[in-house]
Amino acid sequence: MNYVPILDLYRSDYLDNRFFSMLFLYGKKGLKFKIGDDEGDKFYLRSLFKPIQASILTDITPFSDKELAVMQGSHSGREIHRNLVLSILDKIGLNETYLKCPIIPPLDTSENITDYTPVFNNCSGKHAMMLAYCVQNGLELSSYTDFNHPVQKKILNKLLTYGKTNDYIATKDGCTVPVYGLSMRAIARAFLNYYQDDKNTPFIEAYIKNPVIIGGANRTDTKITKICKNCVSKVGAGGFIYVYNLKSKEILIVKMAQDNNYAREIITLEMLYRLKWLEKREYDNKIYLENNEPIGYYKLNDKYF
Repeated sequence: MNYVPILDLYRSDYLDNRFFSMLFLYGKKGLKFKIGDDEGDKFYLRSLFKPIQASILTDITPFSDKELAVMQGSHSGREIHRNLVLSILDKIGLNETYLKCPIIPPLDTSENITDYTPVFNNCSGKHAMMLAYCVQNGLELSSYTDFNHPVQKKILNKLLTYGKTNDYIATKDGCTVPVYGLSMRAIARAFLNYYQDDKNTPFIEAYIKNPVIIGGANRTDTKITKICKNCVSKVGAGGFIYVYNLKSKEILIVKMAQDNNYAREIITLEMLYRLKWLEKREYDNKIYLENNEPIGYYKLNDKYF
């Protein structure tokens, strides 16, 4: 894979850091342009995967739009998110003890809570969705995170069907459920097909209506879904983010070499501006001291932008 030096960070006018990335724009007829080169390598989808994972839940009658949204998101662990996950579990006759996502601090710690439970995990909505599928289909519950469990086989089949491929790699994500890696072309094809499948309309509409539920404050996918007309965005660990344009039926995929959320946000928002999906630049390129005094700036590499 060929990541390119796309963004520099200057502190007191001295180059302090450099961020490497690849960008791809795919449409109905395939690749439209790229910056960098994936060279045919595979990439684990990580949390990009969540909307496709949730789409296995075809019987969605009991669930509200907000509940469908939290199933697809990497939520911040605020009370509003936790209550939605607990509501999903209550509707399927289960409680929090059935969740197999690890107990970790929430992505948003501003509530100053330290007694965490599994529902605080940013993937607890996804886990609740998997349990809902199990309950609705009479499946065993305690092993739902295993590769050979029917819910995980269903998810893999859905991904490969959308991606039109059988060439994949597999591992487990941080939250203990299986996650798969595809070529960048197959990843793009999977999401293009997901968003153009009418069966997924309830999930897509729920996602668009609830940008704070799928993420939260200071989250890039929440911000983009709010401000970019006709756009849906999802971030993933490993420096991933995609933005799908519902009108043009195109998908922008950004893959960073480093995990730096703000660098990823600047690169993505700049590309959205250049694609004219945004009318203005929606980011601040300055770096500040803790007293809010400017001390440096981010600069995009003119060779690529």
